[in-house]
Amino acid sequence: MTAEPCGDPPVPPGPLMGASPGARLTLSAGKRDLVLRTPFTNAAGFLGCDGAARQATDFAGLGAYVTPPLSLKPRSPAKGPRLLPYPGGFLLHTGHPNPGLRAAVRRERHHWALLPCPVIVHLLVQGPEDAREAARWLESVDEIGGLEIGLGEVDERRASALVTASIGEVPLIAHLSLGTAVSVFVAAVEAGAQAVSIGAPRGALPGPDGAPVCGRLYGPAVFPLGLQTVVQLKDQLKVPIIAGGGVYRREQAGALLLAGAAAVQLDGVLWTTPEKVSPALRSEVS
Repeated sequence: MTAEPCGDPPVPPGPLMGASPGARLTLSAGKRDLVLRTPFTNAAGFLGCDGAARQATDFAGLGAYVTPPLSLKPRSPAKGPRLLPYPGGFLLHTGHPNPGLRAAVRRERHHWALLPCPVIVHLLVQGPEDAREAARWLESVDEIGGLEIGLGEVDERRASALVTASIGEVPLIAHLSLGTAVSVFVAAVEAGAQAVSIGAPRGALPGPDGAPVCGRLYGPAVFPLGLQTVVQLKDQLKVPIIAGGGVYRREQAGALLLAGAAAVQLDGVLWTTPEKVSPALRSEVS
């Protein structure tokens, strides 16, 4: 199993994402609408680039396909250990390698056009200028339905500036990590984000030489943080919450939706526990 953002997923995820036909989330912008007909997406990076992954994936069960994290300029893989297990899951430290936004879109857009669900581009930005340039350019890409901007570890002012720069004619989702202050989520929404998504928290583990390796934490141990965050946010935000973090069982997905999430992002389960990705989720969370 590798942490590459493009190519085949390590395991076929199967039909876990099934839900009742009435389950849907709609975000509207000036140029297009983003409609999720089931309340499930993958988390960015956990289905690779769909040109290969779609051969083993039930994309019809997804409400939307989220691309790997893409930046304006190409990025190389991180050096050193990239995947470290711990008793409750695993840590990823990839560096978000990608060929650059324009190159990735040119290579994949013909595949995206064939998918039975909308495509959300997950965008990595260095600052407001990057965000503005990328968002304006993506408005010309008809194959995408939405933009998820990864805000990283930011304060209220930075979150507001990045979201403001990204607003345009494509529905905008602000992506923040578990552990981010509620006030930062609020700032992103007040700046114009039409939804928020919640991603993996940061952490550190000792590497093979004992030196700490920093990265994102995934696995069942993360789920209590995800549920707590939805509970904290549901009365503070007036936009849909796309929850995530450690969902490995249908009961967990149902708990997030019951707590107030409008949709759920699946991450590590798509790699490590394919047998949990079951059609039985349909009746549990509909």
